[in-house]
Amino acid sequence: MTKVVFLLLFLSTSTGPQYYYKGMWFYNMQECEDRKEHQINKMMMEAEIQGFTDTHIDARCIEMDVKEFKKTLGT
Repeated sequence: MTKVVFLLLFLSTSTGPQYYYKGMWFYNMQECEDRKEHQINKMMMEAEIQGFTDTHIDARCIEMDVKEFKKTLGT
């Protein structure tokens, strides 16, 4: 198994039932923490462009174990 760090960004608005999330993979926790603020700001700008107001972003760096990726039949 391989350990990776996943940054989960979850945006919610109080003006309507609008929720969406995105995530990014990093090799270690420090890299994730270093990039988190930039990704939050980027997501806020994307939300403003789409007209979302009164937004809240929950961002967490989570360490996970993942199996090695294997090719599937037909690839």
